[in-house]
Amino acid sequence: MQERNRGRSKALIVSVLTRFAFIFSMQAIPPLLPMMIGEFGLSFTVASSLMWLVAVPGVFLSLLGSILTEKYGVKPMLALGLSIAVASSLLFLLPGTLVVLQLSRLVLGVGGALSVVAASTLLFQWFAKEGLGLAMGLFTFCMPLGTVLAFNVLGVLAVNYGWRTSILITVVVNAVALVACVLFAKESSNARLDKVTFAPFRNADIWLLGLGWALFNMAALGYTTWGKTIFVRYYGLSMEFAGLLASMIMLVSFVQPLTGFVSDMLGQRRTLPIVSCILMFVVLLLFPYSQSNHFLLIAVVLGLLVAFAPPALFALSGEILGPGKGALGLGVMNTFLNFGIVFGPLTLGYVLDLTDSSYISFFAMATFSLLAAILVAARQLWLRMRRLNNRVS
Repeated sequence: MQERNRGRSKALIVSVLTRFAFIFSMQAIPPLLPMMIGEFGLSFTVASSLMWLVAVPGVFLSLLGSILTEKYGVKPMLALGLSIAVASSLLFLLPGTLVVLQLSRLVLGVGGALSVVAASTLLFQWFAKEGLGLAMGLFTFCMPLGTVLAFNVLGVLAVNYGWRTSILITVVVNAVALVACVLFAKESSNARLDKVTFAPFRNADIWLLGLGWALFNMAALGYTTWGKTIFVRYYGLSMEFAGLLASMIMLVSFVQPLTGFVSDMLGQRRTLPIVSCILMFVVLLLFPYSQSNHFLLIAVVLGLLVAFAPPALFALSGEILGPGKGALGLGVMNTFLNFGIVFGPLTLGYVLDLTDSSYISFFAMATFSLLAAILVAARQLWLRMRRLNNRVS
């Protein structure tokens, strides 16, 4: 029992550090965008490429990474992914053009696609029998933690020492995660897939869940990426307060370990994110119709709603595909997460360029949230309607 507890603790440490390193590196760019836009003379749409390019490799590599992780093991994939992430941040520091910066972000996406899926596999191996919701809550907790620290620490460092100093911090963070992987990563068993199988991917529910997850992230990441710019440009707020509002959605969602525990206790893996996304739709529409002195309260409520979806959806993805297929479920979720990372900032940047309107921007984010709720609920509603029709007939 003691050895098992040590194994669970090490798995949790490695998984959390790995995901934190990727999120921190990915979200290092939004607080630096105002400076980089000025230095390189970028439009909003072009600047958004420094966010969505990170996600492109994940769209194509997450499923492959999950299969390779189950076949060859967690540790090799973790070490490979984190090594690539370190190299990507170093590349970003080299003197060069916008193309070099974009290439660096693309390489970071490759490292993240491999390492995050491998890290999540450890959690399914060690926590599948109990505490999976809480473990996933801690895993998804890295999103708000990495975002808030990136927005509020890297932004301050960039103002005082230049944006390249902030990127150097991401090199250190990825290197720490790599060392933790080498020292502590250990699987609960040596089981591997003997051959590649695509049978679990025939389950329509996992694809609907993944698409809903993508739309949820389009709303959340669209807000965190462009929220600061919107609040400064259209509402005349200070850079500091606008940055706080943009990061509040993640700051308040620090309660994700608690919401993951709640999903364990209630067993409502699907209902919690559906309700959360519907209420997000309402709350996002409050911004353009409220006074700026109410923005902080609205942002706090938004953060609380966001916190209920990720732990439940991540745990649900593994449960849908069944025992031993958790990594494949996370591969699907990570694929669609990267769709959200690509199209959320890109779409909102395009909307800002096209309309120059905060009203339409918030309406777009709210629409993503509502569509997410519909897709997560779709499979369950279809099954209920089918059972009802069978009873009637």
